Amino acid sequence: MRMRMMAMLLLMGLLLAFSRPKAAYAAEWEFSPTRPELMQRLGVDAGSDLDAQSDSQSVVPGKKNIGRALLFSLLLPGTGQLYAGPWWRALPWMAIEAAGWGVFAIYQKKGNDKTNEFQDFANAHFDTARYWAQVRWILERNENRLPDNFTHELPAERTQQYYEMIGKYVEQFGFGWDDIKGDDSLTLNFDGTTANFYKYADMRGEANDLFHTANVGMEVVLVNHILSPLEAAFLVRSHNRRVDKEAGLGHYLRYERRMINGADTRLLTLRIPLN
Repeated sequence: MRMRMMAMLLLMGLLLAFSRPKAAYAAEWEFSPTRPELMQRLGVDAGSDLDAQSDSQSVVPGKKNIGRALLFSLLLPGTGQLYAGPWWRALPWMAIEAAGWGVFAIYQKKGNDKTNEFQDFANAHFDTARYWAQVRWILERNENRLPDNFTHELPAERTQQYYEMIGKYVEQFGFGWDDIKGDDSLTLNFDGTTANFYKYADMRGEANDLFHTANVGMEVVLVNHILSPLEAAFLVRSHNRRVDKEAGLGHYLRYERRMINGADTRLLTLRIPLN
C-alpha cells in the first residue's frame, strides 16, 4: 500500500511538473525561457506577428456551442442532435416526443369523454332531493344527530367533489340512487344495495385509468426534455474533441526539439484544452 501511494504521488508530481505553463525543462536541467524572453532573443516585437498568430489560433473552426445544443433540445428534443451533426441521432428523440404528446392527447380526450359520461349518468340516476330527505328523516329519529358514517357533506353544486363523493361513500350517499326500494329503505344506516352506485363507481375508475395513462405520456415528454439535451451536449462535446484532435489541440504529451538562443533545446509539452 505504501509503495502504491508513493508511486501515485510521484506520478502526480510528474504531471504537475509537465503541466506548469512556461515550465518545460531544457537539456541543461534549467527552466526554458519565458515567452517575453524568447521573443527578445528572437528579435520579435511584443506586438507583432507572434501575438497575431496566437490570437488567430485561439478559435478553432468547426467547433460548436454546447449551450446552444442544450437549449435547442430543451425546447424541442432532437433539434440539439441535429445541431450537433448526426441527424439520425435526432430521430428517436423526436419520435418519443411525438409519441408522448400523442398518448397524452388521445387519453386525455378519452378521459374527458368518460368523465362526461359518468356525470351524465349521475345526473340521471342520483337524486339529491331524495338524499336530503333521508338526512332529515335520520335527524328526526336520532335526536338530531347523524350516524358516524356520515363523514362528508354533499356540496350544494355539482362540482368535481360532488361527483367523487356520491361514487365513493355508499354507506352515506347510497340513499340518493334511484334503484333502491322506496320508503322501506329509509334506515339510520344504509344497508340496501344499489347497482347504479357500483356501475357509476366503475365508470369513474375507467376515467381515472384513462387520465393516468395520459399522465404517463406527459411524464415521458418531461423526461425526454431532460435526457435529450444531455445527449445533445455529449454529442457536441465529442464533436469538438474530434475537431481539436484534427487541429492538434487534444490532450497529449509532445516531445520536440527547438533551437533557442543557438542551443538545441529539448521540450516536453502537455496540452490540455480548457473548453
